[in-house]
Order: sequence, then structure tokens, then C-alpha cells
Amino acid sequence: MSIEVSIIIPNYNCKPYLAKAIASIVRQKNISYEILIIDDGSTDGSIEWLDNVKKTLPNIRVIKQQNTGVVGVRNKAIAEAKGEYIAFLDADDYWSDDKLFDQINYMNTHGRCVLSFTNYMHVNEQYEPIIDCFSYWPEFSTCINRECTGYQNLKSPMDLLLFANVIGTSSVVVKKSAINYVGNFDNSLNSASDWDCWLKLARIGDVAFSQQISMGYLMRAGSISANRQNRLDAMKQIIERCKNDIGVKTRLKARARMCECYGEYYRELGFKFKALCLTTAAFMLFPHKRNFQHLVHDIKQSLKFS
Repeated sequence: MSIEVSIIIPNYNCKPYLAKAIASIVRQKNISYEILIIDDGSTDGSIEWLDNVKKTLPNIRVIKQQNTGVVGVRNKAIAEAKGEYIAFLDADDYWSDDKLFDQINYMNTHGRCVLSFTNYMHVNEQYEPIIDCFSYWPEFSTCINRECTGYQNLKSPMDLLLFANVIGTSSVVVKKSAINYVGNFDNSLNSASDWDCWLKLARIGDVAFSQQISMGYLMRAGSISANRQNRLDAMKQIIERCKNDIGVKTRLKARARMCECYGEYYRELGFKFKALCLTTAAFMLFPHKRNFQHLVHDIKQSLKFS
């Protein structure tokens, strides 16, 4: 049987989480797949554990390399992938049952769709739910046809995704030919290479999504995604790259989002006045409820210490 989808799992010292991730793949039905686990120099016994797993799951391939980072790992796996489609799953995340079948079925019947994604739930280290992604982004709710229980195309994906990156990498399926065409993930970016890749794909084809929660995203301290400064610097680069592909209104929204993100960063560092200046700029560029709430909070904090 030919392989429909290659599932890519980057691994670096994630042995405690791999069993849950792999179990969620095994529960996927009516789909032919391979699992590509690219180990990036783990020292926690992951390789030995995976060697045992391969005895019962022969469709797992483990590829070893040394500390190239998540972008290099994903690009290596894409080059090795045999499937028409590629799905991404981080080693500490997991899928709901039938996630892949529904997603691949939609993409098979909608030839222009190059990328699809789903809603997902943030969970803590006890796997207790925190908030789903789409609820965190109220701006995204205007794009959803609530009566549609399956997948639907995202209207004006470049404009929306540049302002609100609602795509969780572990929910994504892409056409392999499409991601190859746009150059895969950009290794020159220190962070946010996934966001950059989704925007590149949005330029060449349709993007679809499902409002169903089909993935669990583990929020754990010290994870790679917690490196805020690198991500902010990369976001600035990505927005600059896209400026000729979007309208004035979207550019203003994107600038507002950057001010909001930097405001959050400086607020966490304790630079209250700097945070206030940035949240003020965010609100002036794009007034909406979340920016207003941040602005009121920062004003109160500044008055306390004046």
C-alpha cells in the first residue's frame, strides 16, 4: 500500500512524552502513514526506547543527527518523506482520533488546498485544559462558519495569518509538493519559521481549517517555544518580507500585533513604562478589546510606581 502521509516528529530529549504522541498516531484509522522521528542528539534514552518501539511498529523510521535545531530536523524529514502529504506532530503534543482521516479526505477532494489545520487545546503539564486556540483569538471568530462542522477554506489567509497566527504546527497537514515549492522551512530565522512557511504556502494555494479541537498542545516550562526574544525578532523579519503582499489595513494590524507582543515581553521583564508605550502604540494602530485591556493594566501599573 502506498503511503498517503508522512508524520514528522522532531525529538530532542522528549522521552517522557513520546509514548503519548505515538499512541495518538496509532489510533488514526483508515489512513496509510509512516512516522519519521528525527532525533537531534538526545541524551535521555529516547533512541533506546524508540528502538524497542520499532519492534512492534515497523512503519516508524528513526533518523539520527546532531543538534541542528528544529528547522533543520523538519527539513531533513521532509526530504526523507515518502507520502504525498506531510503532517507535523511535536514530540510533546498529541492528536484526537480520526484527526488525519478527516483532514486528508478534505485535501484529497479540494485540489487547490495546500495547507490545512485545526483548532487545538492548550494543556498544562497535568494535561488539564487551559484554553483552545481559536477562543484566544476572537478576531478569528469572524472567519468561522459556525454551521460548518468539517473543514472550510480560510478567506484572505495572508491578511488573517499575518495578524493572528492561529496555526498550531502539530495540527498542520501540507502537500509535500507545495512545501517543497516554497522552499520548506527557512533555516536563517532564529524562530517562527513555521509561521513564515504557512504564509509562503498561503501565497500559492488555498488554506483550510476545522474548528474542531483535534490536537493537544502541551505548555511546559523551558520549551523551545518559550524563547520570546528570538521569536519577536523573527516576527519583525517575516512581516517585513510580506509588506508588498498585503494592504495598508493589514500592515497596521501587523504593526499593532508586534507592539502588543513587545509590550507583553517588557511587561514580563518588569519594564512597566516601556510596556505602557508599546501597548499605547498597539491600541492607536488597531483599537480592540484585548489591546484596551492591556493598556488599562499598564496605566494602572505605571501609576502605582509613579
